[in-house]
Amino acid sequence: MNTLELLRTNLDLAHDAFSKTVADVTQEMADWLPPGIMHPIGERYAHLVMAEDMLLHSFAKDSAPLFAGEWAGRTGFAADMQMLLGQTSEQARAFRVDDLNALAEYMRAVFADTQAFINDAPEEILTTNIDMSVAGYGTVPFPVWFSSFIIGHIHDLTGEISALKGCLGVKGYPF
Repeated sequence: MNTLELLRTNLDLAHDAFSKTVADVTQEMADWLPPGIMHPIGERYAHLVMAEDMLLHSFAKDSAPLFAGEWAGRTGFAADMQMLLGQTSEQARAFRVDDLNALAEYMRAVFADTQAFINDAPEEILTTNIDMSVAGYGTVPFPVWFSSFIIGHIHDLTGEISALKGCLGVKGYPF
C-alpha cells in the first residue's frame, strides 16, 4: 500500500464512522446545551463539514468552498467563516442547525468531493506543501496536512460527538 492508498482508505473509514455517528442525531440532540463550555452536537457537526469543505477548497484545490458556491443557502445552517476562524465559546454554544436533513445532504456532498479529490490525486501531490501559517503551523507536507487536518479532524469531531451523545444516554460510535 502506498501513501495515497493509505490516505484514501483512512478518509473513507473516517467519513463512514462520522456519518454513522451522526445518522441518528435528532434536533433535540443537536440543540442540547452540554454543561460547562462544551459545544452542542449540532455545532460540532456543522463545524466539521464546513471545515472540511473550506480546507479542501481553500488549501488544496484553490477554489471557493461548496458553501460559498453551489451549496450557498442550502447547508442547513448559517455558514459563516467566523464559525471556523474566530468563534467564541459563547457563539459556539448559541449556534443551532436549522435543518438537519439539509446538513446531512451537504455533508454527503462535501465528503464525496473530498473523496473524489484524493481518489484522483496524482502521486506528485505527495511532494507538495500546504501553507498553514494562518493557523500557526507554517508549511506542512501534503500527506501530513491531509492526515492531520482532514482525516484527524474527522476523528476528533466523531469522538466529541460520541461523548456528547453518551451524555444524553444514547450510543455514540456506531460500533
